[in-house]
Amino acid sequence: MTDVRPGDERKVLCTIATGPHEELFELSGPSFEIFAHRHGYDLAVRRVLTAPDRAPSWNKLPFFLELFDEYDLVVWVDADASIVDPRSDIADELGPDDLMGVVAHEYDGQVIPNCGVWVLRRDAGVGEFVERVWNRTEFLDHRWWENAAFLDELGYSVDPRVDLVRPTPMLRRTRFIDRSWNSIRVDEARHPRINHYPGRSQTHRLKQLERDLSQARTVASEWDGARFPRVVTS
Repeated sequence: MTDVRPGDERKVLCTIATGPHEELFELSGPSFEIFAHRHGYDLAVRRVLTAPDRAPSWNKLPFFLELFDEYDLVVWVDADASIVDPRSDIADELGPDDLMGVVAHEYDGQVIPNCGVWVLRRDAGVGEFVERVWNRTEFLDHRWWENAAFLDELGYSVDPRVDLVRPTPMLRRTRFIDRSWNSIRVDEARHPRINHYPGRSQTHRLKQLERDLSQARTVASEWDGARFPRVVTS
């Protein structure tokens, strides 16, 4: 990885908005723009799947590899999530030696890393890790799709429960960030920065995202931004 001085790194916030997620992104997308505006990110939205034969969430993996050609830091947020408190930059959660960051949720007596919100630094090891996750085709139809492959590559068992069984080198370079960055129903944060609605009905998600957007706009009204994000749609 090329050394980049703090403040000089090129950053992108990305997501995929296809199928039912197009409608969700109409409400979550403005909160992404607010965050990108605040912290100097470009915003990349994929509207055509690279691999339509796979579940849409798998498609973020080749998307990352494309973005690494241009950006030093890639932040992924699922389109069914909303950035309700954009005042802090998620990139600041990483330490100088960290290559990735995710929230690890605690419920049902398990600690389960969740890549619905995922911070990745451009690095040869990260690129290889993403490719390995992509190639774990035995998880194509798993109920957690690429998140199951992600867990396995970090050294976790996936079934019948999630346990850390063989820590991998990438796990040691992964920062488990505060759950406020990926607050979900079974492991809610008291003061969420990102609300996420996996597994909920479309109606429920639309209602919650509409409420969340109002909150994000209220917070954003407290400052004057420096620039609007460059939005890349593909």
